Amino acid sequence: MSQGILVNAEVDGLVESYFVVEDRFMDKETPNYIVSQKSKGDKQQVLKRSFRTLADELRHHGYLAEFRWIVGRYYVTLSPRPPEKGRSKARNTLLFAATVVTVFIDGYLRSNNPVLTQALMTETPVLLNALIFTIGIMLVFGVHEMGHKLASERRGVRASLPFFIPAPPGMGGTFGAVISQDEPPTNRDDLFDLGIAGPVFGFVASIVVGVVGIMLSYTVPVWQVAQWAVAYPEIRFQQIPMPIALQVVSDIICPVAEESVLVLHPLAFASWVGFLVTFVNLIPSWQLDGGHVIRALFGRETHKIISITGVFLLMISGYVIMAVIIAFFLMREGTESMAPLDDVSPTSFTRKLGLVGYAVLMALSLIVLLQA
Repeated sequence: MSQGILVNAEVDGLVESYFVVEDRFMDKETPNYIVSQKSKGDKQQVLKRSFRTLADELRHHGYLAEFRWIVGRYYVTLSPRPPEKGRSKARNTLLFAATVVTVFIDGYLRSNNPVLTQALMTETPVLLNALIFTIGIMLVFGVHEMGHKLASERRGVRASLPFFIPAPPGMGGTFGAVISQDEPPTNRDDLFDLGIAGPVFGFVASIVVGVVGIMLSYTVPVWQVAQWAVAYPEIRFQQIPMPIALQVVSDIICPVAEESVLVLHPLAFASWVGFLVTFVNLIPSWQLDGGHVIRALFGRETHKIISITGVFLLMISGYVIMAVIIAFFLMREGTESMAPLDDVSPTSFTRKLGLVGYAVLMALSLIVLLQA
């Protein structure tokens, strides 16, 4: 049944200032407004801009607005905005400190290597290399998550500080970091920005760490490595696949001659880990960053289909365990990428062009773990 005022004069007036309100009603306790375009111009763009401005203003009045298309009509639906959480930084600080410890121990184990301590870096304390490794790892993961947080705050979405996740030394010392968001992004543009920001920031951080790490690395002849393999049988010498971005950095800063190999400094290995994390996060599946990007560009149903492709991409790249985990969550209802408040309006042309940048970023970060 249509009513004169649903919420209050101020809130109803805001809706009326951006849309023509054709009808309004309460569905149980949820205010619904049937609306249409008010100002002149391209219909999709006008509606998109109008809803964005309305949603931003309603947040300050304690409401989240949702824009929907139902049976040929546009609906604006209001719900109470979740109260801002009184976030204590104690848990973030504790997890950060614990992760620094586990990463430092992992770095110490990697740096306490006779090839480094007895041959290449005899004057450099093991503790110093472990500290450098720790700074590199924490920088790569921290900058990645701060990219998400800055994008969230820029779009008016509440987000926590990063929660670092410690891991046993020998496994890198950390499982990464995450942030939590209290509410959905406004539209698909915002969802795209939130998804791509972390990988872009993390990629840049990996490049910076990689430049310094490669400068600290060494090129040695193959025969020398063979001698070390005999002298230090406890050390496992392994050639790791390099992402294109790190390989380019290496070719410029520390080109490797024929019959020689590059021995990575622990900081360079931290950069390698950064690229690996960037690649995995860009996989277009589930709630990974790449999943948010694809959800923003192509919508919910297409995202589900492409998510399956992402699982296969993980498998053929050698990330079998990760593929199994993602496949498990894909089979569970309600675990797909978040839906924006306005899931009607299309993404902007610049975000559609951003798909090219997304693909390039993934290609530059690709690390294939399966070796022929």
